[in-house]
Amino acid sequence: MKSRHELRESVFKILFQVENTDLDYRELLEFEVYDVSGSEYVTRTLDDIFAKKEQIDEIISNNLKDWKLERLSKMDRQILRISTYEILFTDIPYKVSINEAVELSKKYSEKDDSYKFINGVLKGIVETSAK
Repeated sequence: MKSRHELRESVFKILFQVENTDLDYRELLEFEVYDVSGSEYVTRTLDDIFAKKEQIDEIISNNLKDWKLERLSKMDRQILRISTYEILFTDIPYKVSINEAVELSKKYSEKDDSYKFINGVLKGIVETSAK
């Protein structure tokens, strides 16, 4: 059984694939390469992210300073979507979600210091959601 970290990474990869292909995420769940069949976390997270995508993207956009969501790399967008979803709509502690986002960014982002940007945006989301 995969760890939550590995499952979150699978969610990231599937979101990235959806943005780069015409495939539906439900189709991608069937691919053995992701090895997530039967994972309630993965299916629930993907279902919820796609159901709330406009709301999540608006929240992210409201916390970007001098940036537009469309200008961010596809990888950074997916990382922010996952963590924003977890912070606002799950009982996962925000510190855990931000740490996981930073780790994904260090591993996958195109720029070496993207993790600092991601960390700052997510901290802003936590602060504004607490008000």
